[in-house]
Amino acid sequence: MTRTVDDWLEVLLQRDPNRIEPGVERCRRITHDLLGNRSPACVITVAGTNGKGSSVMMASAICRAAGYRVGSYTSPHLVDVRERFLIDGEMVESAALVRAFERIEAHPDSAALTYFEWLTVAAFLVFAEAGVDVWVLEVGLGGRLDAVNALDADLALITAIGLDHQDWLGEGREAIALEKAGILRPNQPAVYVDPEPVEAIRVAAARIGADLLCLGEDFSVSSTCPLSATGTVPVFGLERDGRTVCLPRPALMGRHQWNNAAGVVVLLQHPRSPLAIPDEAVREGLATVRLPGRLERFVDHGRTVIFDVAHNVEAARTLAAALVEKPVGRRLAVFSALDDKPIEAIVETLAACFDAWWVAPLKEPRAADVGRIEAALDQAGVRTVHREADLAGAYNVALAEAREGDEILVFGSFHVVGPLRARLDTRENVGH
Repeated sequence: MTRTVDDWLEVLLQRDPNRIEPGVERCRRITHDLLGNRSPACVITVAGTNGKGSSVMMASAICRAAGYRVGSYTSPHLVDVRERFLIDGEMVESAALVRAFERIEAHPDSAALTYFEWLTVAAFLVFAEAGVDVWVLEVGLGGRLDAVNALDADLALITAIGLDHQDWLGEGREAIALEKAGILRPNQPAVYVDPEPVEAIRVAAARIGADLLCLGEDFSVSSTCPLSATGTVPVFGLERDGRTVCLPRPALMGRHQWNNAAGVVVLLQHPRSPLAIPDEAVREGLATVRLPGRLERFVDHGRTVIFDVAHNVEAARTLAAALVEKPVGRRLAVFSALDDKPIEAIVETLAACFDAWWVAPLKEPRAADVGRIEAALDQAGVRTVHREADLAGAYNVALAEAREGDEILVFGSFHVVGPLRARLDTRENVGH
């Protein structure tokens, strides 16, 4: 009897999704055995700490607008594992994913794969079977030893680098940057987008001969554009090669998305890119891009609800910057986190952004104790904190307490955003 996708996930979850065994050889060998020499017209690999998912979705949207068929692979997912595997912006069919899982299982070395490696190889097989032109792949952890790096990318993008997963990637941004730089290849067009660049990326690129362009050195972003080009659409300026190009602000909230968009555009239009990306495709892609769970706005019973998966210090700073403009009423937080995250620093960064907090435990093995979260809030000077038994209860009480003009922000982890967002994820709510 054929297993369903859910059946397969039950089997894979027994491998422990939190198990990490760095190394690309397992995936490289199995991928080569199952795919042979078949490859798409272009593989784009995206590494970094923050902005990876946004960049993958922008690159995918722009390539689709340029007429390419695109497969995008991201992680983790919010509700449905098929969110990780998109073809032309839509989740892959369950049957295609099951076929990929069956092919992997039939390989004699499949038992050695971790949960993430299994899903990564499945993405390669699904995209190859569908015959898509461009594969846009998000690195899960680091870069050098990540499963995605089993493929040699034609184009590489490294987004902003922060302090995350230091147990695996090393202490400090320099060590982490070296791991991210592992996706670079000799003679490969590459872009590094970081407002606070780490020199190790440039050094690594120069050492192997990657053709690297850097934010702040080879291109920059501005809030101004020639008046004749702005029209009625909000724009930002991409400055490169001595001129300013006006582009529509991406359909993703936050000033930080301008940097992400600029990096994607510079990469796709790199002089040595194998892709042909006209300016009109850039405009269309940026205007239509969507990414669940990143400053995503909904309406629930007349109240504005924003979801964001911010779960590290850099993401918290980005979120705080996006929340500078106050709502008409109060801003209420629904928050929880995993225990291996810098909860104290996240809370301190965002404490002043909210008028009241609702916290609850996650139903995850790595969940932080609510007492730790409460202690962090108390240390940050937050006095209005409500503890609930579970996330659904925290959200429901916050929603009931919200008055007209108030805004609720749900954040802290994919495990926070996923379950709560699912109840509002309807076509009628898209665009609110």
